[in-house]
Amino acid sequence: MDAKQLIGGLSMCVPTMRDTPQLTESDFSKEEVAEFHRLMTALLTACKTVGERHAPEGNWVPSNIGLHEQFGESMQVIAHISRQLNQTRTGMRRITGRARERLYQHSRRQPH
Repeated sequence: MDAKQLIGGLSMCVPTMRDTPQLTESDFSKEEVAEFHRLMTALLTACKTVGERHAPEGNWVPSNIGLHEQFGESMQVIAHISRQLNQTRTGMRRITGRARERLYQHSRRQPH
């Protein structure tokens, strides 16, 4: 069996984007929608808190005088926002992953 035949045979076993239906609103449970809204609220709350703490008048006001220390402080701010953003992305991937799995399982049970 050559590589073309092998890939052709595998493609019959692996769903493609063409074969997998796209998610719609009805594919998400109420709990998943609520979880998504909680994730976004947490992200925006974290951003608001950082903004209020470090830019109370709309401009960043470093608490340190020295430039080197300001860079260190800015890295801490960025790390805090980045962690929250990553948690939100991970949660969203988890939610859509569950919905896709249900959709895929449902489509596999449907006669073709």
